[in-house]
Amino acid sequence: MRSRVVAMFSIVLIVAFAVSISMVSAAQAPPAGGPPAAGGQAPRGGGPGGPGGPGGGAPGGAQRGGGGRGGPGMALTSTAWADGAEIPAKHAGGGAVSPALSWTNAPMATVEFVLIMNDPEPVQPALSVSGDILHWMLAKIPAATTSLAEGAGAANSPLLPAGAVHVQPFRGPGAPATGPRHHYTLTLYALNAPLDAAALTNRAAVMAAMEGKVLARAIFGGRFMQAPPPAQ
Repeated sequence: MRSRVVAMFSIVLIVAFAVSISMVSAAQAPPAGGPPAAGGQAPRGGGPGGPGGPGGGAPGGAQRGGGGRGGPGMALTSTAWADGAEIPAKHAGGGAVSPALSWTNAPMATVEFVLIMNDPEPVQPALSVSGDILHWMLAKIPAATTSLAEGAGAANSPLLPAGAVHVQPFRGPGAPATGPRHHYTLTLYALNAPLDAAALTNRAAVMAAMEGKVLARAIFGGRFMQAPPPAQ
C-alpha cells in the first residue's frame, strides 16, 4: 500500500513539472506577426510597398533630405532689402550701388560661383522666347567666398574677391514709372568645375560653359518701379 502511494506521488510530481516546462516555453515564444524576441530588430517599412520598402517612401513619393543630399539648400540673402521686397532707390537707376550679398550652405564640392542679376520681364531682343535685361554678371567667384560687399558690382571695384571677373558690372534697376513694377532676380550658381577664361566674353558664353557643372543655385529677388514725375 505504501509503495503504491509513493508511486502515485511521483507521477503527480512528474506531470506538474512537465506542465510547468510547457507554460514557460509558451510564454517565451513570440506570437505570429508580433515583435521580435529581445535582441532582434523589426524589419523597417512593414514590407514591400510600405514606407521604406520597395516602391515605398514618404507620403506622396517624397524623399527625406532633398533626394538624399540632406540638410538645407544653398540660400542667398541681403541686408539691403528683404527677399521679394521693394528695392531701395540707392540700389536703382543710374549710378546705383550694388547691394551687399551673403550666402550659406554651399555644396562641399563647390569650386567657384557665378552670380547673375536680371530682369526677366522685358522681351529683349524683341520677340525672343527667353531674352531679358542683364543687370549684373560676376563669374569665377572663389569657392571660399560667402559674401559680396556693398559696391562690389562697380567696374574695377577693389571690393571684388581675388580672381572674380565681371562679365557685366552692376546696373541698377530702372523699370519706368509708366508701367508695372518689375521683378529683379539675383541667382547664385555653385559650380563643380572652373570656367575657362575664354568663356567669360558674354552672358551666353558663360551660361553655355556652366552647363553640366551646376551643383546648386540660390535665388533672391526684389521689385522696382521709378517714381512718377511730380504733378505739374
